[in-house]
Amino acid sequence: MSGRPDLVAAVFHAIEYLGLLAGVGSFVIRRLGRLTPQIAWARPPMPIAFAAALAGGSALLVVERDWAVAIRVVFEGLALLLCLRRSGFVAPPAVLAALFLPVHLHGPGSLFGAELHVLSAAMWAGGVLALASLRPPDGWASPEARMLLQRFGRIAFIAFGVTALTGVLRASELIHDVSDLWTTTYGVVLALKLAGVLVMLALAPLWRRGPAEAYAGVVVIAATALLAAFPFPA
Repeated sequence: MSGRPDLVAAVFHAIEYLGLLAGVGSFVIRRLGRLTPQIAWARPPMPIAFAAALAGGSALLVVERDWAVAIRVVFEGLALLLCLRRSGFVAPPAVLAALFLPVHLHGPGSLFGAELHVLSAAMWAGGVLALASLRPPDGWASPEARMLLQRFGRIAFIAFGVTALTGVLRASELIHDVSDLWTTTYGVVLALKLAGVLVMLALAPLWRRGPAEAYAGVVVIAATALLAAFPFPA
């Protein structure tokens, strides 16, 4: 594969991805916490996540000057504003911002599939990041914490399945031979992302022992941002 990644853009992509996915995931966790019986402490710092997304997107806009990035920045700013005002309508602008993440970056193939991949990843990986920011009063082994994990687990199971399926389809469009995973730079980064996903999956049953799964999620998101900075393989 020819071409080199724009590492500056990759850093800004990573900040935006991390913030936006964590913001959507925080919204999901907050909603789950409001189910009966309510879990009062299930309130991840959603404003911080959207502020990070807005900062990363704004910096990326200076570097790339792309209309899709500009639209994302508008929606990220709106999501942050509504979040700070404690509005119940944070989800629409957050989802719209996420839908514009793969625009111009998905390469050949289905844009719908790329958007579905991002949204499902936001619910699953973003939810994991949101959970990592919480500190249950009685620890993760407490009944309330286990209840929250069970609620999230039902959503995460479906979201992970969609993420995995769309990810495999996406990889099959860009990687033409298995050897590309170790003979091309793009393939190596993709393999790193896949390894991070497998680590997250393996650590999921051990969540109550610590948020190590979230650290693997950061690696996955960073790899995704680096992939976005690469020119697509021919």
